[in-house]
Amino acid sequence: AGFQDVITFDMGGTSTDVSLCPGRVQHTSEGTIAGLSLRLPIIDIHTVGAGGGSIARLDSGGALRVGPQSAGADPGPVCYGLPGAEDVTVTDANLILGRLDARHFLGGRMTLDLERTATSFQELARRLSLPLEAAAWGVVRVANSNMERAIRTISVERGHDPRRFTLVAFGGAGPLHACELAAALGIPRVLVPPAPGVLSALGMVLSDVVKDYSQTVMLPARGLEPGTLPALLAPLLERARVDLATEGLGEERFELRPALDMRYTGQSFELTVDAGRGDIEDLIQDFHDAHRRRFTYASEGEPVEIVNIRVQAVGRTAKPRLAPLPLGPTDPRAAHAGYKPVYFAASGSPRAARPMFAALYERDRLAPGNIVVGPAIVWQLDTTTVLPPGWAAAVDAWGNLVVEAEAGGP
Repeated sequence: AGFQDVITFDMGGTSTDVSLCPGRVQHTSEGTIAGLSLRLPIIDIHTVGAGGGSIARLDSGGALRVGPQSAGADPGPVCYGLPGAEDVTVTDANLILGRLDARHFLGGRMTLDLERTATSFQELARRLSLPLEAAAWGVVRVANSNMERAIRTISVERGHDPRRFTLVAFGGAGPLHACELAAALGIPRVLVPPAPGVLSALGMVLSDVVKDYSQTVMLPARGLEPGTLPALLAPLLERARVDLATEGLGEERFELRPALDMRYTGQSFELTVDAGRGDIEDLIQDFHDAHRRRFTYASEGEPVEIVNIRVQAVGRTAKPRLAPLPLGPTDPRAAHAGYKPVYFAASGSPRAARPMFAALYERDRLAPGNIVVGPAIVWQLDTTTVLPPGWAAAVDAWGNLVVEAEAGGP
């Protein structure tokens, strides 16, 4: 699609995963899963317990909370109509607000139970002393706030300005919330792929073979002999070549990426620096620069040590050739399916919502070149895309929805 700097936003049923990609996928040598610390090379993904199935409840102080508890797939949200479903969720809130349509869920293959959902939501609304739709809007706002904090964690708190990124929204629930998150963070653009609900599965099919190697060395960075690092890296590079060859990949499809885990002497954490170019002085300066970006300061007078040497081996796999389609007329009337009232943030008061007539479109009937202006709802089999007032989506040659705030909009 031509956008190099992206923030990925994957909102599913139980959690939301976000990752910042400033021209490349970022990795880290440590992470946390289910409260357990990992010291392994992994993609730098931040996860929060906010998804379509996240349960809305009041805490002991009477404050509205959303997640991390989830209704899961069974019994799932109340609107699924399965026995045992009693706790209202973010999906139920989106149905109450008209963002999901009871007759057009899963491309019309599943009917949602709006009456049962409204009855269950009335109890939460009563406890909040709010009208039904106001309570549902509160649930959506709290969920959005949780996801907004996650995106700030990987962008603003690490020295990146979200205003220069494109938010790539996927997962079954991502396109429902993406535009409002982008507006809150100043992100100018949202990209919704053709099949957001199964984009992760597509990624697994298309992914390269990646292997990581590391060795602890604990060496002072300054004063290393010129040939020391190449000699230390050589065995790891050779192992990588052998292992990728075993996978049936020729050397012309290899990419070997040496790196160093570096830190100020006495620190208990490291930052990974690309070691593929430059001498040791350049690498030390790269570490200072990385430390400044991550923590807003650098102590350039302090000694630096190399904790680990690393090699990431990437074997390029065959990819299908995607052919762009020619752009056509901007008029999307062939995909238009009518209008319905949908709740959006009230002008000048985002804490309140009011109903507006939104245009309805079927995604599989949109064509490259079509432009859809909000307020609008776009239905498809694996997700629903919400375009608030002030946003417009253009269908590009690859079938993506490229959604941007209009002049004077959010």
